Amino acid sequence: MAINKQGSFDNYLVTEKYLSIRNTALHFPARQMKAHARTPVYGMVIDIPMGPTLLCTLVAYANGACNLYFNNGAEYVGAALRHQTVIQPTRLLVGNAIQLLEEAKPVKSFPLPMGREHYVYLLTSKGIRMRAIDPVNVRQDSKAAQTIYILYQQLMQVMRSAQMKDKAAGQGQ
Repeated sequence: MAINKQGSFDNYLVTEKYLSIRNTALHFPARQMKAHARTPVYGMVIDIPMGPTLLCTLVAYANGACNLYFNNGAEYVGAALRHQTVIQPTRLLVGNAIQLLEEAKPVKSFPLPMGREHYVYLLTSKGIRMRAIDPVNVRQDSKAAQTIYILYQQLMQVMRSAQMKDKAAGQGQ
């Protein structure tokens, strides 16, 4: 991992497994979500720096499926199958992503975040769009960015609660 002159992170050590899963999530076919997507956005891949060596990728789809992947190869998957509480916030996040669509730029490459910015990738049938959100300055950002930021933070809390319940039930991942 390298630290740039501003003291922020610019590289993460990642596993092949993480890169493969992230790439698969970014290229998940729209046709598999057609019945679930009520808006042009059928899924989201959000890269969230959690520290100088830890990067979390939140993957959310219009059908309510939601998974977490970490640069070190760890993952938390299948929560929506075990916890109904995960489905609604996931659908709410993806359903509201249309608000961010105009602010997101079409992309063909998918770099990992640099610094503290979160990279929000919107999956649409017309391609992938990306919008960075700076959590420190989100209050000065657009209303759409603020809404999406709040919704994915709430989803992360729900996922953490589900993870704790799984761990307590001996299903810990």
